[in-house]
Amino acid sequence: MKSKYILLFAVYCLLFAVFFWGCGNGPGSPGSEGAEDTGVMIDAIIIPAYPANVDPEDFTDHNATVIINARLINPDTTFQPGNLHIEKYTVEYRRSLDSIGAPPILSDTRHKNILITPPTGTGVATVEDTVILVDLLRKDRYKEDVLSGQYGYGPAYINNYTAIYTFEGQNDFGTRFKFKTQTDFQIGWFDYCN
Repeated sequence: MKSKYILLFAVYCLLFAVFFWGCGNGPGSPGSEGAEDTGVMIDAIIIPAYPANVDPEDFTDHNATVIINARLINPDTTFQPGNLHIEKYTVEYRRSLDSIGAPPILSDTRHKNILITPPTGTGVATVEDTVILVDLLRKDRYKEDVLSGQYGYGPAYINNYTAIYTFEGQNDFGTRFKFKTQTDFQIGWFDYCN
C-alpha cells in the first residue's frame, strides 16, 4: 500500500515538473523570449501620448512612446553582444473588467526598425521611439461599433482597454528575440471635425 502512494506521488511530481517547465522565459520583461541568447536583458514601458488640454480629443492616430532599457546579463563578459534590431511589433487590445461589454478592437501589427545598442559593463542603454497606440482605422471602427448599439459604453462613449505590445527582432548574429510590455488606456470622446 505504501509503495502505491510513493508511485502516485512520483507521478504527480513528474507532471508538475513537465507543467512548470515552460514558466519563466528568461530575463527581461514578462513574456520575453530569446533575450538570454542575445546576452542582453530588456525591460520596456509604454507611455501613451495624451494631447495637452484638448477635450474632446482630435480624431487622428493616437501614438505612444516606448522606452526600452537594455542591460547585459553578464556585465563581466569579455564578448560584447551584438546590436539588437527590432523589426516589428504587434498591439493586442483587451477590454478591462469594467468595460467587458465594450467593442473588441482588432490587433495591429506594424513593421518598424528600432536599434538597441547594448551597453558595456553595468551600464544601461535607453532607447525611446514612437509607436502606435490606436490608429484612425481602429478608432473609426470603435465609433461605428459603439453607435450601432450592439456594445456597452460609459459616459461619452468611453471604455477602458489594455494594449499589450509584443516587439520582435534579432541581433547582429541572427538570434531572434521578443519581449512584451503593456499599458492601460481609455478610448471614447472624439472631435470628428478635425
